[in-house]
Order: sequence, then structure tokens, then C-alpha cells
Amino acid sequence: MFGASFLVSSLTVSGVIGISEGRSPLEIWRQNTMSTLAYDTFSGPIIYLFAWAFVKWGSLGAAGLALPLLGLRQLHLTNLQLEQVNKDLLELMVRAIEARDPYTSGHSRRVQHYAMIIARAIGLTGKQVERIGFAALLHDVGKIHEVYAPILRKPEKLTPEERAVMRTHSTKSAELVATVSTLKDLVHPVRHHHENWDGSGYPDGLAGTEIPLASRIIMFADTIDAMTSDRPYRKALTQTQVRDELAKFRGKQFDPGICDQLLASPMFSALFLPAQRDPTPAANRRVVLSRALRSGLTT
Repeated sequence: MFGASFLVSSLTVSGVIGISEGRSPLEIWRQNTMSTLAYDTFSGPIIYLFAWAFVKWGSLGAAGLALPLLGLRQLHLTNLQLEQVNKDLLELMVRAIEARDPYTSGHSRRVQHYAMIIARAIGLTGKQVERIGFAALLHDVGKIHEVYAPILRKPEKLTPEERAVMRTHSTKSAELVATVSTLKDLVHPVRHHHENWDGSGYPDGLAGTEIPLASRIIMFADTIDAMTSDRPYRKALTQTQVRDELAKFRGKQFDPGICDQLLASPMFSALFLPAQRDPTPAANRRVVLSRALRSGLTT
């Protein structure tokens, strides 16, 4: 009974979200369910426990069971709220950084979105996808330092000296991320997101699998956003042109294994949906829709 109720509820929600976003309901079910599976498994039998406590001990027994459970529920909600506050603060900081450069407005959020699609396309778990998304969101956070402000606002081509300064942003980003205890695992992915597969990147010249997996994925996402964004000197590239560029630099700039998986995946086309140029509204709609439906179906 518990299993059937859980499956009907979660699959219905995933189906509605899948129809809304044009994605596979099963993929959405896997992403949304695995992160809360322990909580849902624990909460399922609570209705039976309340009935058993009421029959055995009456109202006082049921109330005695309810109080500690309410405390646990409040603790769970508080943790969720703190996580959301942290995410909102990170978003605010990233938006403040991007406000310095009109050409990169929304860049970090798009890179986050693309990185998460790529991570799913190569079969990573929901938790891995989430952490890679955080690393992608913060990959340029070091640009908040004042030394980068005049360079970011400069409309002309950068000098060699200015390019050298800009190359330090990945190190500065990693240093900032390292100051947050809950983000320690993101320091290396952020630091090495400009390392190339052949060792020609920066800041440390890592090559191949020496480069953290998350960094290799962010490299794809960062480059794809650059190629699909209009610039003063060129128009955005098409899906076919992006595919050709990724194949061209396979094994040089990009991890060849990830490149092959991504180009063969049906999720590659999802990177070019018009709505994904600003993924925030869609993401917010999905969170609100999921919460509303889950609440209504489980009440």
C-alpha cells in the first residue's frame, strides 16, 4: 500500500513536469526521487504508526508519537530552508558579478544548466549532477575582485597583459569557494575548469584524467555557452556548428570520452532549446510545480 501510494504520487508529478518541460518523465522521476528516497521511505508508514498508537494507547499515545515526529519534520524543513537561502545567496553574488559585463549576463547560470545536462547525459547520479551544477555556477566567482572590473567593461580586444590577468580568475574563484566549508569539494573543480585535455590549459597545465571530472564537464558547458552567445564580432553558432567544433577539438581541449557520449546522446539537442538561454524561470516553475503537486497528492 505504501509502495503503491508513493509510486502513483511521484510518477504523476514527474509525468506532469515531463509534459511541461518536454523531457522524459522517468528521467525526472529518477532525479527528483533519489534525493528524497530515505525521507519518503521513513514517512510512508507513519500513518500506520499513528493508528496503532491510537488503538493501543488512545489520544495521549498518538500525541506522544506526534511531538517528536513534528520536531524531526521541523528540523528537516529548516535544513531545506537553509539550503535554499544558501542557493539564493550564491545566485545573488553571481548576478552581481555578471552585472559588470553586459556580454556575460546570465552566463554562469547558463553554464550551470548546460553542465547539469551534460552530467546527466553521461550517466552521473543525481547528487553528482547537483554538485557539478554548484561548481559551474561558481566557476567565475573570482571575477568579483576589482582587478577584473575594468577589463570586463573594456569593449576593445584585450592586450596580452590583460589576458594574463584574466587567466588568474580561476585561481581567485577557487580561493573564494575554499572559504565556505560546505563547498570544499568544489575547490578543485572550480580551479581547473580551464584545463585542456592535452595539457595546454591553465592554471596548472593538468592533462587527461588528472583534470577533475567536474572541471572537464564545465569546460564543455562554458565553451558551449560562449559559442551559442552573440558577440560583437560574430553571431551565435548553430547546433551543427557547435557539434563540428566539439568534434574538431576532441582530445585537444575536450575529454574525448565525454565528447563522444554527449554528441551521441539525445540530450545534446536540449542544450539548444530557446528557453534554455535563461534557465532560471523554467527551473523555478519546476520546483513550484513539484512542491505543489507533491503536497496536494500526499495530503
